[in-house]
Amino acid sequence: MMRFRSTHLDVVDGNISSTRVLFDAPPQGNPRISQRHHAQLAELCRQIRQRVGEKATFIYSPHRVAGHNCLAVQVVGKSGTINLLLTVTGSLRWPTMDDYEYGVRWYINVSDAVDMVYFLVDLARRLS
Repeated sequence: MMRFRSTHLDVVDGNISSTRVLFDAPPQGNPRISQRHHAQLAELCRQIRQRVGEKATFIYSPHRVAGHNCLAVQVVGKSGTINLLLTVTGSLRWPTMDDYEYGVRWYINVSDAVDMVYFLVDLARRLS
């Protein structure tokens, strides 16, 4: 069985130590996220919940596209299914409102593997 150390996500005013990352992840202590990114993550969760319902199941498929590490995430609920593609690109990109409304798959870029892991842990915590 695999377990992560129990952590609480701290939301901080302004920017975290590096504006290129989604989560600040110190070797000790809790991960931190800026209020701005926390609001974007909350909007993503709201959009997902609106389409799949309250309880969600996650299906993950790691792969590589054009040299980038990617994770296809299918979020399945009683009301529907959402497809996300998380890609490690070294920069952040959130879905736009047009993506939410018209996109078949929502594309999210993250800076590194740490952002990918904390993103997935927090998303599953919010939607499961």
